[in-house]
Amino acid sequence: MKKWVTAQLDKRKTQEIAQRYQLPIFTALLLTIRGVTEKEDIEQFFDNSGQLPDPFTIKDMDKAVECIRSALERQSKICIYGDYDCDGVTSTALLYSYLESVFANVTYYIPDRSTEGYGMNKRALDKLKEQGVELIVTVDNGISALEEVLYAQQLGMEVVVTDHHKPQDILPCAAAVVDPHRLDDTSEFTDCCGAGLAMMLAIALEGDSFTILENYSDLAALGTVADLVPLDGVNRMIVKEGLVRINNTDRPGLISLMEQAQVEKANAGLIGFRLAPRINAAGRLGSPYDAFSLLLSEDDEQSQELAEKLNDLNVQRQSIENQIYEDICRMLTERPDLALDRVIVVSSEAWNAGVIGIVASRITEKYGKPCIIISEGDDICKGSGRSVSGFSLVDAIFACADYLDRFGGHPMAAGISLQRERIEDFRSAINAYADRLEYMPLLTVKIDSKLNPNQIVVDMVHQQQRFEPFGYGNPKPVFSLCGMKLERILPLSGGKHIKLVVSRDQARLNLMKFSTTPEEFPYEEGSLLDFAVSLDINLYQQQEYLSFSIKDIKPSDFDSETAMLELQLYEQYYKEHYTPQLVGYYPTREDFAVIYRYLRQHVRSVYTIDSLLAAMHSPSIGAFKLLMVLDIMKEMKLIVYSRTGDLLNVQLQAVSGKVDLDTSLTYRKLKEVISHVGHHS
Repeated sequence: MKKWVTAQLDKRKTQEIAQRYQLPIFTALLLTIRGVTEKEDIEQFFDNSGQLPDPFTIKDMDKAVECIRSALERQSKICIYGDYDCDGVTSTALLYSYLESVFANVTYYIPDRSTEGYGMNKRALDKLKEQGVELIVTVDNGISALEEVLYAQQLGMEVVVTDHHKPQDILPCAAAVVDPHRLDDTSEFTDCCGAGLAMMLAIALEGDSFTILENYSDLAALGTVADLVPLDGVNRMIVKEGLVRINNTDRPGLISLMEQAQVEKANAGLIGFRLAPRINAAGRLGSPYDAFSLLLSEDDEQSQELAEKLNDLNVQRQSIENQIYEDICRMLTERPDLALDRVIVVSSEAWNAGVIGIVASRITEKYGKPCIIISEGDDICKGSGRSVSGFSLVDAIFACADYLDRFGGHPMAAGISLQRERIEDFRSAINAYADRLEYMPLLTVKIDSKLNPNQIVVDMVHQQQRFEPFGYGNPKPVFSLCGMKLERILPLSGGKHIKLVVSRDQARLNLMKFSTTPEEFPYEEGSLLDFAVSLDINLYQQQEYLSFSIKDIKPSDFDSETAMLELQLYEQYYKEHYTPQLVGYYPTREDFAVIYRYLRQHVRSVYTIDSLLAAMHSPSIGAFKLLMVLDIMKEMKLIVYSRTGDLLNVQLQAVSGKVDLDTSLTYRKLKEVISHVGHHS
């Protein structure tokens, strides 16, 4: 379940924008929803000139340029010190390639994820000194490397830091510190990633943005999309320009990568879901140098070999990721105490640290709560976490700093390292922090607008395309189709996906639900449902057809928010956190009868909480009562039952004779707790 949040639409403002700027009403609607309502902002949003702000407005950019130019004049050996993720690899490739083009004496270094970890380290600096490096330029790292920068200087090497992560109270003692998050930086580049900043440094060195955009915006766009920085302002310009170059590329490596990823024409979504994961796979499971070499390769045969290698690593990554995901789902079923926690914290020595962040996102999506997955080492354990909007994971982790060796991140994602023996203490501490909240923030679906299914036309998608590239900070619009009758459920691709035929009034639409089999789909034909969908176009025999991709489903007019809050109340009850809200949630015998009767009359085993509640049409039964009744029925062997997040697996059992509810320990305890809470409230 998710809470649907529909954007507030100012119809008067929409009409005003459409008339004043002579725009189609649907375009004006999307602009209004995004808060782009002033002439200057609208012109900038749709600007295709490729005109970027002056990079010298970034603090210390002038010092960085002076230092690098001085090294170029002396032919000093320069090292680009990067990172192993897509942003770090593209940053390194971009700046190395540019400096090589101006005949610099330049090399590069990317640390190994498993043996060195993120950022600068002293052993690497020793190696670079032995190689005769005189100047180190960091990309996508360095802002927190206070000791390492000082050590490099002691070895006789200058350092220029370019980074986009937030600095500590003290900046590195470097020749230049280019980071738009510096408190004294007032530039427009705050949201740039490492690759974006590397390109700005190249523009500042070259003195000509056109040449740099022409040659390097493809690499900058790959890093920008992959690093999930907001796709507005400068980043939007970078990705727009970069997509043009990617789709007309003459880089053998990029051509081979796109072939392996089956990308004919790239957009931001395909970068994020097909190209970037293959680049990241090198750093997660292999060597980031393979991805680096691929991006700069000028040899067709080498490019093909490297692209195939990255593709194989990505397949391996997906397999490992799926195995870890299945392990965790099984663990949470076997250990319901972990699933009841407000912050899920799980660990295993069998899990690869390189992919646990991706799995954490999937667990958060499935269970609707923050999740931290820890890969156990012999001594040091590494964890990666994801959160839901409204619960700052980094603040929660900071509150548990006593249990951690290292930590960092931002509200929606964070990383930690800790001793193995502190894992359970950390899990208890972060959940004690979360338990201080009355309710946890809910997982949400943001809806741009409701649509009338009778008025949707292909031109809406053409208008929507003007808002590309879509991504973090500029998401693809999601629309709701409400009160739709589910006519048919049709399997596709051998049952891997389904097509839903739905109707309302005269409209009849085909909606796609990917990665869902007919057996897993919890709603029955004839149900009235609301759909959150995105719009696309399918081209068939030169004819354009509307395509609808389902993002979420709920029963029509179902109160998801109340159900989700009751689910939290249920989980807190089992953790013995009893609150006055429990009064009024005691299930009656009639509630038991309604639920049992429905299960007996509808022979299926897969439900979701919302599908079962909506199908029973009982106003007295909410999520708390439903789950308690199922627990009691399970205890009394009336059903075989398990719950995974919102998914309920229920199978009715043959019963002889009458069942006495008062023999249920679960039922009697609930009655006692509610009586006690009610007496003291």
